[in-house]
Amino acid sequence: MQKWQTYLFALIAMISMGLTACGSNANDVPSLGATPTAVVDEETLDDEARVMAFVQCMRDEGIEFKDPVVDSDGNVQEPEFVEGFIVTREELASPYAACFHHIEGLTFGRERGDLSEQVDQFVVLATCLRDKGYDVEDPTAETLEQWGVNFRVEFDWDDPAAMEAYEECSSAD
Repeated sequence: MQKWQTYLFALIAMISMGLTACGSNANDVPSLGATPTAVVDEETLDDEARVMAFVQCMRDEGIEFKDPVVDSDGNVQEPEFVEGFIVTREELASPYAACFHHIEGLTFGRERGDLSEQVDQFVVLATCLRDKGYDVEDPTAETLEQWGVNFRVEFDWDDPAAMEAYEECSSAD
């Protein structure tokens, strides 16, 4: 055998052994260059990305949130303020309304219940307020969360007549 044939044979043998070792299904045999990967539920990743987008949006609005946390069951937890950060409800309202669309519909690991009864109650409220001259849209099951955010931000809570109308309409059966 010529010298180059010997080298070629040795090279093919080494490549063959390398491929066999790296392709092993044995759990206790490490493979060269392999990086362990975690199996991640695509929906969880989407939820985590949505919560991260919400947190970043809130940060851009001056509200300090910690990074999102995923629990051991794979549920993204509700964002929390950075320790020591204090914000009033009024200061939070506008940034929350601007950023809420990122997390609308997320249940944060809780089961989503039937919203039809809530929607019906808020449609009655909206109709009553419209009858009293206030511009309030009807919510739907798909828009209920954003509707609530918008209502809290846009309704004139400082106007005594608006508050009276709200109290009358919320107690209406």
